[in-house]
Amino acid sequence: MKSSNNDRPQQAGTERLAALVDGEDYFATVRASILRARRRIIIAAWDIHSRIELKRGGRDDGHPRELGALLIHQLERAPELEVFILLWDYAPIYALEREPLFFGHDPWQQHPRQHFCKDSAHPLAASQHQKLVAIDGRIAYCGGFDLGQWRWDTSAHRADDPHRRDPSGEPYPPFHDVQLLVDAEAAGALERLLVERWQSAGGGSALANACAAGPTDEDPWPSGVAPLLRDIPVTIALTVPSYQGRPEVREVEQLYREQIASAQRFLYLENQYLSARTVVAELCRSLRRRQGPEIVLLLPEQTGSWLQQRTMDVMRARRLASLRRADRHGRFKVYCPQVPGLTAGTPMVHAKLLIADDRILRVGSANLSNRSMGLDSECDLSVTARDDAEVSAIAALRHRLLAPWLGLAPAEIGAREQAIQAQGGGLIATIEHLRSQGQAASAPRLAELDGAVDPDWQRQLPDERLVDPDRPLDPAQVTTLLAEDHKATPVRRRLALALGLLGVFLTLAALWRWTPLGAWLDPQALADAAGRLSGTLWGPPLATIGFVIASLAAVPVTLLILASALLFDPLTGILVALTGSTLSAAAGRLLGAWLGRGLLDRLGGSTVSRIAHRLGQRGLLTILTVRIVPVAPFAVLNLVAGVLPLRWRDYLLGTLLGMLPGILALTVFAEGLIAVLGRADPRALALLLVGILALAGLAWVGRRLLKDTRDG
Repeated sequence: MKSSNNDRPQQAGTERLAALVDGEDYFATVRASILRARRRIIIAAWDIHSRIELKRGGRDDGHPRELGALLIHQLERAPELEVFILLWDYAPIYALEREPLFFGHDPWQQHPRQHFCKDSAHPLAASQHQKLVAIDGRIAYCGGFDLGQWRWDTSAHRADDPHRRDPSGEPYPPFHDVQLLVDAEAAGALERLLVERWQSAGGGSALANACAAGPTDEDPWPSGVAPLLRDIPVTIALTVPSYQGRPEVREVEQLYREQIASAQRFLYLENQYLSARTVVAELCRSLRRRQGPEIVLLLPEQTGSWLQQRTMDVMRARRLASLRRADRHGRFKVYCPQVPGLTAGTPMVHAKLLIADDRILRVGSANLSNRSMGLDSECDLSVTARDDAEVSAIAALRHRLLAPWLGLAPAEIGAREQAIQAQGGGLIATIEHLRSQGQAASAPRLAELDGAVDPDWQRQLPDERLVDPDRPLDPAQVTTLLAEDHKATPVRRRLALALGLLGVFLTLAALWRWTPLGAWLDPQALADAAGRLSGTLWGPPLATIGFVIASLAAVPVTLLILASALLFDPLTGILVALTGSTLSAAAGRLLGAWLGRGLLDRLGGSTVSRIAHRLGQRGLLTILTVRIVPVAPFAVLNLVAGVLPLRWRDYLLGTLLGMLPGILALTVFAEGLIAVLGRADPRALALLLVGILALAGLAWVGRRLLKDTRDG
């Protein structure tokens, strides 16, 4: 992979280029290609799921619908076929969202010609984000789609589509994405990219050997898929971070800047995020020009989970504010899709698409985020129209993209647009006119996106260079960024802790992968060990020691208490949690005393200073109060206590009495939760409700005590 400092993005010709809009279209098409494969199928993914159904509804054609079963089926049908799956070795934060590949029970059926490689050959906090499928050296797919759950949807985006369910049968909100299909030289170039990626990830030479035979004679292009464009050069733009001597490639970023600057009439962009500083700066420059293009963005109303909403949505709000300030000539609009009748969530815009003047079409994996510009591995494809026929083809695709949200057929949108253009209007005037025509109450629609977020989220967001970095971060840089603001917010401190824990996870992952420790981590073996632990005399003492060690490592004490309650019977769990909490408090205080008086300055923050003042004035009562309502993390309070003149009797007694009500409440809650999971009868529900009420009542009492200590 070449450096982009001096080189331009690679160009390769394609005889056919097709655009696949939404999951029903893409999944069915890639399934048809898999059934035509004869020599090799190569998949590179950020996420993948063996049980994702590629075909939903319709008649049974005799072939499996689920991805994993389909690949095995085709391996049996084609004796020379090999399958290669390259999957990002994802971060622990995504573990609950992923199918547990290579962890415990492998969900993928084994086959001697099916090969897997988990890609961890990237810097800390980076990801393999390319979404590619290459078949037989003849065709290749590239875009925003992973072959994962929560991606399939029709272009109708109905609120109640019965087929839009994940492998467990749960419904999810509408989902929009785009993928390109190319062949000829472009497909060969993408296959070579996959070979390089496979080798750099440690997959060995098997893929290179399989590709050495070259493209097959048979054409795996699915029948019925009409090309959008023919015989056209394709630009392949990459993002590759610098890593272990590998130079960085920032072609994605540079191509965005060039394409935005070149637009004359309009820019139409669809994306999941909007945080990339360089891209937004280029858009702002375009808006400030007296004569420049209209800019229309289609973004999701919410970017995703609660964590994304409190980070990426905050950065998006800042970028939108910058764009609106730059919009001196009224050429900027941002929309989000809405689907009435949804009971949960909002429609997801996951496409990564740019259309400029109906002359440039760009689709790929790169988000409009900083990390897609220089940290994650990305791949975008772009083509430039050379004549009016190709311009018309790209315009027809744009009309198809807008059609579901405007309630009109693509051809009708094109006709209305021509009429408005004849009167001097542009893309924004067309969209606004069609939005004002009214649609059925249940129909999907476009709404203007305000993008405002809670002001508290704005204040709490850590430095953007930590949340959404545009290049690899080294430990010294992280330390510098965290130290720049001496009034660091609690969120920033939590992020520093998270980065430290991530380093621990990465170290453990290496030990599990390359040492005998990995053999000890079979989930069933762990479950059996936990059962044996809870039934032995040495189990509670060992759990107590683990409790203390985990607490010193800043694991939240609430989680440790819950773990004790879930592992042991109620009485034993209470004793383990209470003993562990008290010993952890003592060990933390001793550690704080050893670190010395400079600890308070290093921890910083007005909250820690106030707590230190209260602890020094009214030790027993304040300790009792802060143990009931933790105004600072358990581990931090213990460290602070180590540098204050507190009597050990007050400290330990306050901890013991203050932790006991919370431990009792959490134990009742845990027992109720276990009972509900096992049998949802009234007694189990009542027990769970008692636990919740106990926790709520404890919080109320604690806050009253906290107010009393403040007033005093």
